[in-house]
Amino acid sequence: MPEPEATSTTTTPAATRPSRRSIATRALLLVGIVLVVFVGILPRVVDYDAVGVALSSLSTTQLAVLIAVTAIAYVANAASARILMPALGWPRAVGSDLAARAVVSTIPGPTDIATRFVLYRQWGIPADMATAGIALVAFFEQLSALVLPVIATIGVVVTGHMSRPQVVWLSIISLVVLIVALALLVGLVRSESLAHRFGDWLQRVATRVWQLFRRNPPTGIAKGVLDVRDRSKDTLSRHGLAAFAAAVVAKLAWFLVLEVALWSVGVTPDVLPAPVFLAAMAAVALVALIPITPGAVGVTEVAYIGFLTAVAGEGLTDQITAAIVIFRAAQWLAPIPIGWILLVIMRGEHWREIGQESPDREPAPEPVEAGVPS
Repeated sequence: MPEPEATSTTTTPAATRPSRRSIATRALLLVGIVLVVFVGILPRVVDYDAVGVALSSLSTTQLAVLIAVTAIAYVANAASARILMPALGWPRAVGSDLAARAVVSTIPGPTDIATRFVLYRQWGIPADMATAGIALVAFFEQLSALVLPVIATIGVVVTGHMSRPQVVWLSIISLVVLIVALALLVGLVRSESLAHRFGDWLQRVATRVWQLFRRNPPTGIAKGVLDVRDRSKDTLSRHGLAAFAAAVVAKLAWFLVLEVALWSVGVTPDVLPAPVFLAAMAAVALVALIPITPGAVGVTEVAYIGFLTAVAGEGLTDQITAAIVIFRAAQWLAPIPIGWILLVIMRGEHWREIGQESPDREPAPEPVEAGVPS
C-alpha cells in the first residue's frame, strides 16, 4: 500500500456539518415528495395492481440478466474514479462509489464527497489527488449527460424514427452546452487568469443569489476555483479524456439496464425503439441535473413514465411503470443497502465518522487492510 504523502500546508476552513434539525428537515421533505408522487400523483394514471402483475411475471432468466447488467453498470459508474486515480484499484473504486451513493441517498447534503474523501485517504491516496479526483468525477458525471441527446439523435436519424423533432432540438441544445463546458474546462486548465476571472464571476453570481434569499453568501469561491485548478491540472491532462469517456459509457450502461427492464415486462424494441427511449433517458438525465431530491427520486420516475408513455401510448403505461420500478430499484434503491454494508466493511468501527471529515478538514490516513481489496 502506498505511503500517504505529507499534507498540504495550506489551511482552509473546516466544513460545517449539517445540524440534526437540517438533516431531519431534508429527510422529511424527501419523504413528503415521495408520498406526493407515489400516493398522490401516480395512482391517478397507473394501475398498481397491473404493475404488480407485470413485476411478478419476471422469469428467473430475466432476473439473472437484470442482475448481470446492473452489476456492469455499478462497475462502469466507478470507472472515472479508477482512471483518474490509478492507485485506487477496481474493487475499491466500485466499493467507494456504491458507499458514497448510499450515504448521499439517505443523509442529505454533500455527504458523498466526505465519504469518498475519507475512504480515499484511508487507502493512502494523497489529499490533493483525492480532492481533484472527487471534483472531476462529479463534473464528468454531470457533463456526460449532455452526450446522451447527441447519441440519441444519431440513433433516431439512422433508424428513421424522426417523428419526434424535439429530440433533435434537445440534441442541438445539449451539444452547444457540452462544447461550451468543455471549452471552459480546457481554458481553466490552461489559463490561470481565466480561472481567476471565472472564480470572481462565480463569487459575484453567488453573492447576488444568496442576497435574494437574505442569506449570507459563501466566500472564497474564486480561491476555491484556483485551488481545484492547481490540484486537478496534472490529473486532467493525463487522464481527463479517458475519464470523461468512461462517464459516458456509464450512462450507456444504465441505458442497457433500462432496455433490459423494458424487455422483461414485454415492451419490445418494435414498440419502443431503443434510440427513442435513449432520447427519453437523455431528457430525464438533463432534468435530474437539477438537485431537487437525493438521487432525483420521485422526479425521475414521473419524468420517465411521462416521456416513454408519450411515445409508446397510454396502453403500455402499466408495463412502462413496472419497467421504471425495476430500473430505479437497480439504480437508486439497491445501492443503498449494498453501499452501507460495504462502508461498514471498509471503514470498520470508524464508519460513524463519515460526515465529520471532508476535503476541507483532512483526517489522518489509516492503513486498513480489511475491506474491499485493491
